[in-house]
Amino acid sequence: MFDGNFPPSLNGVQPLTNALLGNLPDWTRYRYGSTVDFPPSAMGVPSSLLRTGTREIDCSSFTWSILSTVYPKGGWNLERYKKWQMWEKEDLWGPLTMAEQMGIGTNDSGDGWRLFQLWRTPWESGHSFLALCLGDNMLILEASNASHTPARHSGVVWKNIGPATSPLPTVWSGVKSEILNETTFASLKLRSP
Repeated sequence: MFDGNFPPSLNGVQPLTNALLGNLPDWTRYRYGSTVDFPPSAMGVPSSLLRTGTREIDCSSFTWSILSTVYPKGGWNLERYKKWQMWEKEDLWGPLTMAEQMGIGTNDSGDGWRLFQLWRTPWESGHSFLALCLGDNMLILEASNASHTPARHSGVVWKNIGPATSPLPTVWSGVKSEILNETTFASLKLRSP
């Protein structure tokens, strides 16, 4: 069980954790869907997707939006958004490639907040999410249609826990070996903002 206090191996994650938690109120009442509706704080997105009123968000749009708010100097623009979204199907790891190019993520190993891209079937079934990792434990912040899981919530959630609200949950979403099972995945460690 996670008691909310960060162990020494997670030194430096508090600023990013606080920034992520501070942005969660923007995502209340959202549900998972493909008719994306970005909050006004999202940077570099098509203006036609700002405040559409659908209150829908998908996984990669969520990671783009929340990270653009946390790292406002990342150079968020429409061309990078398209690559993050993998619109041209050229780079299976679009979010990770863009996060590294924008200087918000690094290939460092170890514990901390990470941006993940995984594929069950390349170009057919994938998922982007953020995860606080400590050893094999993961606390996942994602946009998901989790209505079929024990959390029974569609939208921005703590995986296997429930709606993404503050404070940080005191339990983990699960362990890497179970969550990443039967997928191809990569991740980047996120820098402190």
